[in-house]
Amino acid sequence: MLPFLLIVAAVGVDRLLLSERWPLVDPVRSRWQTWRPLTIGYVRSAPATYVYLAVLFLTSWILQTSSSRVADALLLERSTNLHHLAHDPLRVLLSSAFWVGSLRDWLVWVVLLSVFVAPVERWIGTTRTVLVFVIGHIGATLITAAGLWVALHADMVESSVTNARDVGASYGFAAVAAVLAYRLSGRRRLIYAGALIAFVGTILALNHNFTYWGHLVALAIGFACYPLVRSRGGVRRVRPVSV
Repeated sequence: MLPFLLIVAAVGVDRLLLSERWPLVDPVRSRWQTWRPLTIGYVRSAPATYVYLAVLFLTSWILQTSSSRVADALLLERSTNLHHLAHDPLRVLLSSAFWVGSLRDWLVWVVLLSVFVAPVERWIGTTRTVLVFVIGHIGATLITAAGLWVALHADMVESSVTNARDVGASYGFAAVAAVLAYRLSGRRRLIYAGALIAFVGTILALNHNFTYWGHLVALAIGFACYPLVRSRGGVRRVRPVSV
């Protein structure tokens, strides 16, 4: 309920700042009138990012308003585990990317996608950004599943992983975040790429889980997508809108 209330509050504050009935907020109003069209323009310049966030909000709301048993069943039915990949791969490869754990998780994704994915979409365009996300999501999922299948047959993991729960946007996000490195140059590119690898590597070292191996694979896929971005120039200019 908290994320929904925050959205309602944000809309209410926006309406308040646009109204001239409250002289006390005049200093804030003048700044907001400058930033508001820029914010709206930023969102409109990355349509896929924010449409995706809207879909994630809807699915998260469904989970939030469902019982624990129903929510677990929904997530498990859309998981890219070995059982589903063997029997219905296309369905789960597509649907698994549109579910996250909760509305609180969704708020985290609002920040992450706005900071990392939206700039990439503004830079290389919607089509290429979606392509990188899809390649990262599907590629990392299949490679991780292949490694898990080998580990299972070598008795390195428990058989319960066959029906494990694995949904979310993290693989596709990691690939797009890796591509963002090519927006930088020189030392900044190396520092950014190194920070991504170090962050994912540290989490992997602390959590011996197959999902975190997938994040490392997704980063590698993202870095390998350089041919999709090497011909691009600067960020596309987006005209502020008046609303």
